[in-house]
Amino acid sequence: MRKAIMQLLVVLVLGWLVSPLSAQDASTEPRATKGGTVTVQFKNIPSEDVNNVNGDYAVSREDGTISMPYLSGRVSVVGLTARQVENKLRSLYLSQQIYSDPIVMANVGPKGEAAVDARYVQVTGYVGGKKNLPYREGMTLIQALIECGDITDFGSRKIQVTRGKVTRTYDYFSARDRSIKLMPNDSVFVPRRPAFEGRPDKIGP
Repeated sequence: MRKAIMQLLVVLVLGWLVSPLSAQDASTEPRATKGGTVTVQFKNIPSEDVNNVNGDYAVSREDGTISMPYLSGRVSVVGLTARQVENKLRSLYLSQQIYSDPIVMANVGPKGEAAVDARYVQVTGYVGGKKNLPYREGMTLIQALIECGDITDFGSRKIQVTRGKVTRTYDYFSARDRSIKLMPNDSVFVPRRPAFEGRPDKIGP
């Protein structure tokens, strides 16, 4: 009887020591915050997509979302841990039948005072270098593309610009479309060029 009581006391003491530590570890695990950054790396996907989807993504200060290439709609990540971001992105890429068995690794960056005040335009897809560009008043679509190395030979002329939950398509070779004004937190995506998409000799109206 005494032995059983002693064993019970040991279990209770160990539980008391371990539980607070576990709770503390969980509560202090970094989480995505508005104005912060989520760094994403994919494996087990087509090699031509690696440079398009891997990189740093600015978390919107307005709604706590990020814009990921190929996914329809923005992805809410605010409050999520790195593991939760990984699981969510994997689930979305699977459910939208974009990749069959992606491996997703994520890091959640700190919010930071500078990050809170920063406003970005995100440029991804088939450009020279995917970037989160600091927004400046009057920034145009063509300026953002050129700052990212312009569209590549594999990039489509049909440029997708997502603002909030609305995505519009603009023609790279239209002077009017090239000069549209971007807004903070816009996402610019250059899809892969279709096999028979032509390249005009000059910029049209």
